[in-house]
Order: sequence, then C-alpha cells, then structure tokens
Amino acid sequence: MTLQLTIKELLHKAELKISLKAGRNGLDRTILWAHTSELENPSKWVLPHYLIMTTGLGIPKDAEKQRQYLQYLVDAELAGLLISDHMNAPTDLEALYEKADEIGFPILMSDYNTPFINIAKVISEANKDKKESINHQLIKVLYEHTRSLIKEHNINDLVNRVRALLNFELYLIDLERPTVPPFPDAPYPDEWQDTFSKHPFSNNKTQRLTQNGVTCTIVPLKAKSYALAIIDQSISNDLLQNLILLFSFYIEGRKENFSQLMKLSNELFDDILHERVNESYVEKRLPNFRITPNHSQILIFKRNLKLNYETFFFNHAIYGILISQKDHLMMLTDSDNIPLLSQNSEAMGISNPLESLSRLNDAIKEAKLAYKKSSKSYPIQYYAEDNYAKYGVPKSLEDAKKLFDLNLGALYQQDQERNTRYLTTLKVFLDNDRAWEKSAKQLHIHKQTLVYRMQKIQEITGRKTDTMEDIVELWIALKAGEILGLIEESH
Repeated sequence: MTLQLTIKELLHKAELKISLKAGRNGLDRTILWAHTSELENPSKWVLPHYLIMTTGLGIPKDAEKQRQYLQYLVDAELAGLLISDHMNAPTDLEALYEKADEIGFPILMSDYNTPFINIAKVISEANKDKKESINHQLIKVLYEHTRSLIKEHNINDLVNRVRALLNFELYLIDLERPTVPPFPDAPYPDEWQDTFSKHPFSNNKTQRLTQNGVTCTIVPLKAKSYALAIIDQSISNDLLQNLILLFSFYIEGRKENFSQLMKLSNELFDDILHERVNESYVEKRLPNFRITPNHSQILIFKRNLKLNYETFFFNHAIYGILISQKDHLMMLTDSDNIPLLSQNSEAMGISNPLESLSRLNDAIKEAKLAYKKSSKSYPIQYYAEDNYAKYGVPKSLEDAKKLFDLNLGALYQQDQERNTRYLTTLKVFLDNDRAWEKSAKQLHIHKQTLVYRMQKIQEITGRKTDTMEDIVELWIALKAGEILGLIEESH
C-alpha cells in the first residue's frame, strides 16, 4: 500500500494552522492516521506511520525523560508528534526539540483553536481510498473511543459498536479468571464458560477453541491479563491487529485514568477529614467521582486482604471517594454499590443517605457508629437499623454525646482549658491493656509521669482503672468520643 500524505503536505494545510518546531529532515515521513494520546509512552498502542497528537500531559518535564519519550516514538516508526499550543505541555521543550533535530523526527505545533478531530479528518480523507473499508471504519472507531476515554464510557458501548460494525460476536476475557467476565456490563455467553474453565490460556499466543462446531478465537491483548474472544470468525491479521490495539488501548487508558482517580479520591477524602477544604470546593469535585449527594452514603468496611480493591472497583465500575484507615476503608459512594460491596466485606457500617453535603460530617459519624456495632452475628450494620451487635455502644449521635459528657466531659474540658493530654493518655493506657511501660513508651513519657496522669484521670472522672465495670464505661465513652470526632482514632 502506497501512502501519499506526508508531514510536509500536512503543514501546507493552512486551515489547520500547524507549524514545524523541530525535525525538518523528517518532512517526507508518511502519515497513515492521527491518534490522540496523553500516555507517557504512547507508542505501545499505535501502528507505524501514526501521527501522535497530544495536549502535552504525557510529556515529561525532565530533559533526559523527554529524550526517552521521543525515542519511544522513533522506535515505533511513527510519523511524528503534534502538540497543541498553550495546553499542558512543559514550558521547556528544548531537550525534545534538540533530539528531534538530531534524528530527523518531526515535531509539530497546532494552534490552540484547532481541534484534533479536524486534523484527523484531513488525514483520513487523504488516505480513504488506500485502506480496506472495514479497517478504515475500525480505525475511525479507535480514534473516536480514544477521545471518549476521558468521559469513561461504558465498555459495553464499545463492544456493541464493534460488533455492529464488523457483524460478529466478540467478548472480553480475564485470563486469570476466565469463567468470570472481567466487566459485568459486557458479559459473555454462559455456554462458553465451561469450555473456558477447562482450557489453559496463554498470555502471548492466539488460540482457537471449538464447541459444537463453533470456533472461538482467543487473542491476548497488550493490556495485561485480558484477551478478546471472537466467535465463529476467520479474520485477517490486519484487522486482528487493529482490534488488539483498540481494546488494549481502551482498557489500559481506563485503568490508568481509574488509578489516577483513586489517588485523587484519597487526597480529597483526606482533605475533607482534616477540614482543609470547604463545602463549595467539595461540591465542585464530587461529580468527577460520579457522586450525587442525594443518592450516596458513607461506608466503613473491614479490609478484605484477598481483594485488590482497585481492580475490583475498576472491573465493577464502582466510583466514589475512598481512604484507607488501618484495617478498614472509608468510602463515599453511590447507594447502588452497597449490595456488591457488602457481599465482599466481613464487616461494614453504613450511614443514612447523605442527601446534602451539609450532612457529610454527620454521615461519617453515623457510619463509624454503625461499624462499631458490627459483629459476626451482624456483620452489615445500617445506622438507621436497631440490630445492634455490641451492648453498650451508643445507638445514636445524641446517645454518644450524652455518654461522652457523662463519663469524660470533665476530662475533655480540662484538656481544652489547660492543654493537658488526659484523654489521649487514657486511650493509650486502655488500648495497651493497662500495660504501664508499653503505654509510657508510646506516649514518650516516663513511667512515673504516666502513674501521676492516671491518678489525676481517676480523680477527675471518678472512675477506677482497676475495676472492670469502670474500665468498660471509660472504654465505651472513649468510643463515643471517637464517633463524635473529639478523640482521634488509632490508625
């Protein structure tokens, strides 16, 4: 196939407002297609002669890493690199330009007001009579879905579009768990599950299975542990490679975006818990995590050590803001996610519906209270329900405040007025089963100082730390203080 459109000819398209920044010796490179990518190494998901278009997000700031970035593109035999002006690229691109001039790899700059789709259309039109019709359509789908990755479209939409375009059945398989569809919104036929369960799959070889005269081709993707299952078709290698690129890029792009979203959700939740952000800021950020307050709840659940939560959330399209706390997780998520999350949790506390952001702090306290009620008999606890698992744990925020004020109110007031640390001292002492040396070491004080503090605590509270009844009352009051946010929980 002879390709005619070159970098030089693209530069002559005045309506696109593209300029050459470096790599003049590569102007005769031919262009097959234009592909948008913000990855740090976009070369893995494209074919030779593709033009990479980027806003600059994936271009490193470090000079040596810029050279490596460009080398990835050169090694993949790509046509060139086009950067949108005044977007996200580093201010200093001299190392990138220097490397491009050295090896003759063209770097272009497009005007801020020129949409990438306009450039792609020009390239597509120039090559439309030089590709098989079906491959042209597939590459168009690839480009369209690359642009839509940011919006996190349901993968079922992508599967259905490719099915309709090519007129055959295909499915996605997790090679590590072939009997379980990796994406519940894009399942595969039940009749193939038994066959999949008995077959030893390969991560790097195409395989063919036959069942009742029907052939299923299993094609490993570049996206780790995933494969395509194509039913009853014999397709060309060219088309197969395009399918691999399409789904590999889609999955890897979604995984990368989802991973970044998880990190951002952790940071946001931490800011909320430490009161670094106001309600207006939180309200603007929540839609990024697919949270609507009137249909969301706070969950606190015990960590399942057998579960990779990022993979689990990704595969099941579970969104929200999440933070890890010692042996449990706290999450604000859509109420519809509760059944699936509770099925995979040994213990969980669930707040009342959030309804509005003004109730966020109360909802967190409700979830904490519900979680503290959980037990083997009642592992899933709703704040609104009465199936309490632990006698003595307060049943409402009002009860928690009364219990705390009655037993530890005077101690709390003393800490506030005189900057003492009696509540912390009491908590550490009881958490360590009244072990003097261990508690003193954790508090970074002398053992005799701890003895003095405990004497003062007993005087102020009127409770003795050598009688079980008083110890239980103090411990429950401390838990009430944690629920109210007056005492910091152990993490």
